[in-house]
Amino acid sequence: MRAFRKAASLSISELGTKAGVSNGMISQIERGLTNPSIKTLERLHIALSVPLTAFLENAPQELPTAPSEVVRRAGDRPHLRVGSEGMTKELLTPRGDHHMQLMIIGLPAGAQSSEVLLGEGEKAGWILEGSIELRVDGETCQLSEGDSFQFSSALPHSITNSGKIAAKLLWIMRVNPAEAHL
Repeated sequence: MRAFRKAASLSISELGTKAGVSNGMISQIERGLTNPSIKTLERLHIALSVPLTAFLENAPQELPTAPSEVVRRAGDRPHLRVGSEGMTKELLTPRGDHHMQLMIIGLPAGAQSSEVLLGEGEKAGWILEGSIELRVDGETCQLSEGDSFQFSSALPHSITNSGKIAAKLLWIMRVNPAEAHL
């Protein structure tokens, strides 16, 4: 994060103002003292004009962004734990600034999604293992292995695994190029 901020010639205070994130939070992220939420990362990637995936990579990219790659090797996939219920995300999208993101989401039995990003674009998925309950704009449906879905990402949505075994799904997001708004 510090490298991206310095490449943009921004102070912590300037980045905080531009992203709508507190200076203290930015400082803690840069020093590795906290793990920011997905929403915070979304604000920072817009303010810094770097791909969201740049924050999730193990190896630093060239600044401000690296040339796009077309392949993501299985051993090079960032794995994230999201929320307090054990939800995991495995990034499949190659490095670079892509408008479509692919990931595998793992959802333990009894868990539900917490923080979801809303905005212009679409989300879709395919249930690889287990079953989930998908809620989109107040409507709920049960999905099992092999079922798929697609909806506008501007609609409120969540997923829950009310089953007795872990669920795994391919999650696809197409996002429109982001603009920073204060």
